[in-house]
This record gives sequence, structure tokens and C-alpha cells, in this order.
Amino acid sequence: MRIVGSVSIAIAATLIGLFGDLMLGVSGLSGAGPGLTVIEYSDSDDTERAIGIGMGVVALIVWLVLLLSAVLVGLRGHRPTRERRATVWIVAGLSTVLVLGALIVVLATPPPLT
Repeated sequence: MRIVGSVSIAIAATLIGLFGDLMLGVSGLSGAGPGLTVIEYSDSDDTERAIGIGMGVVALIVWLVLLLSAVLVGLRGHRPTRERRATVWIVAGLSTVLVLGALIVVLATPPPLT
């Protein structure tokens, strides 16, 4: 039962982390220039960008907290078995690779040439 709970929390965490990556990408945050820059789009204003960046950062923090709680749920209890430990770490690793990989792709997007 702990495995099901841990995997469910990790799936929810992964979806929230991917939403955070999406919000950072839509708001135009880019790390391809000198430091972190915000890509200026003509159809949005600074308030929309700030809200998008804020939502992305909060979503990534929630992802990290939920992922750590998924690991704790899976590893708690009386003497966790090898299968349970392996499942928990594989699911946590997959979530980390997906979210951080998407974050790298989003931040590596260069600003458009004008």
C-alpha cells in the first residue's frame, strides 16, 4: 500500500513540476543569454511575465516537496523490502529526470533574433 501511495504522490509531483516548467517557458525565461533573461514578446506585458515566472517557481518548489514526501512515504514503515526501496528510487529518479530535463530544455531556448 505504501508503494501505491508513494507512486501516486510522485506522479502528482511530476505533473506539477512539468506545469512549472511550462509556466517558465511560456513566460519567456531563458538562460541562453548572459545569465537569466526574459524574452520580450510583443503580445504580453511585464505583469503577465512576472505572474508566470512566480507560478513556475512555486510549482517547482511544490514538486520538490511532494517528491521528497513521496520518498518518505515509500521508505517509512517496518523494514522496507528491497523491491519497495527500488520502486521508490526508480520513480523518484524518473520524476527528477523528466522535470529537470524539461527545465533544461526551457532554459536553453535562445531569445529570437530581431
